Amino acid sequence: MKLYYFLLLFSWGLSAQINVVPQPNEVRYHKGTCAIDTPITYLKDAQIAHPEGYQLLIQPKKIVAKYATEAGKYYAEQTLKQLVFQAKKERKQSLPCLTITDEPRFAYRALMVDPARHYWKIDDLKKYIDVMSQYKFNYLHLHLNDDQGWRIEIKKYPKLTEIGSKRKNFEGSKRNNEGFYTQEQMKELVRYALERNVQLIPEFDIPGHNDAAVAAYPFLSCNDTIIEVRTTAGVSKNLLCVGKESVYTFVDDVISELSEVFPCKYFHIGGDEAPLDKWIENTEVQQLKKKLQTTDDQQLMSYFFKRVNESLVKNGKQPLIWMELEVPTYPANSIMFLWRMRTTPKVLERALKDNFKVICSPGEYAYFDYPQAKDDLPNVGWMPTLSLQRVYEFNPAFTLTTEQEKQHILGVEATIWGESVKDLFRAFYMTYPRALALSEVGWTQMPQRSWQTFVDRLEGQLSYLWHQGVNYRVPVELAN
Repeated sequence: MKLYYFLLLFSWGLSAQINVVPQPNEVRYHKGTCAIDTPITYLKDAQIAHPEGYQLLIQPKKIVAKYATEAGKYYAEQTLKQLVFQAKKERKQSLPCLTITDEPRFAYRALMVDPARHYWKIDDLKKYIDVMSQYKFNYLHLHLNDDQGWRIEIKKYPKLTEIGSKRKNFEGSKRNNEGFYTQEQMKELVRYALERNVQLIPEFDIPGHNDAAVAAYPFLSCNDTIIEVRTTAGVSKNLLCVGKESVYTFVDDVISELSEVFPCKYFHIGGDEAPLDKWIENTEVQQLKKKLQTTDDQQLMSYFFKRVNESLVKNGKQPLIWMELEVPTYPANSIMFLWRMRTTPKVLERALKDNFKVICSPGEYAYFDYPQAKDDLPNVGWMPTLSLQRVYEFNPAFTLTTEQEKQHILGVEATIWGESVKDLFRAFYMTYPRALALSEVGWTQMPQRSWQTFVDRLEGQLSYLWHQGVNYRVPVELAN
């Protein structure tokens, strides 16, 4: 019924362009057609410079995919699958002859999910990976711990999952309040994702967002605080204690174990929303400030990240961090996330000054837990809306010139925070069709992007999702 409703709302036809998302960066048409059941020939081609690039040649009696790496081969297949689906949808027996030469604008194109707030089953994560990978997203960021839950097995600290993975409820809800992933389960998921050119990035969010860890091991807090796993949203003041050596031993152990599970070179260490109240009032922390010869409490955050980075470097990892502008310094090898609304100019200025690479995930364009229209969802009235068109208008380069863009903008990521996203069904609804727009933001060069042509392709792409059993939000506002 949902698809039928959409078809009733929209009367426009497809333009002459091919119906592929993200829009390829170069398409050249030729005379003739090719039967859709023509077998595909794969050729490795050293002339394709980009590791994710490919060339797809559709000729009257053959289809050839050229690529440099398995990533490019996979993306050629995804483009062809979309072309075949759209041809069959239009009851055509052939494809137009053409040559697609394609590669991504940005190296990093990601989505983030939050099983810390509401636990996801492994099979649900697999389904999410299946869908995102066909739209050429290449990283899935897993937010694995927060105040409301610890979701990954750490063998040296079994109470993290024995205690930290369980809570009584979440704001009265009894759904998905318990669960964790064993390391073997996650290793298998890593392999599954890599087969689809998706790398999994773990997030070990520190020093804040750690009520679940402190509930399991009170020594991690400054005052050996006895608490339970948090059952409400919000920001806790129970940080991992910057002044305890035992905390750094814990952090090093966790990073070492997770580094064995996740081969990706990127490792997210959180770093956001960390109120320093309990650090400031602690005697050991005050002694640390004297040792550091500073009166600036935020220097404690810089010290904390310096110590954590030592563990990351030892394990061959590079830190990703939610950037907070008040933190004076970050490790030089860090990649910073632009995320807070209305901070873009200052974050970019800081990136240029400190020579950081940036992943652009601003609330104005990339927070997919925000509703897609006013009154679209219950109980989220405090959130701003983030429309499909707004996502499509996102240019991650902002005001940077081409050379600055290449130097500093690594890519884009949409976040789906889990307080109000309790399962895969809701997650798909929040993700699509906005992720279709974001895939084009990350992949397609600006001259090849057009909101109107994207809208022209949208009905066909929603049919593609419907065919795969993916829940999505019908963008009814486009019918007005």
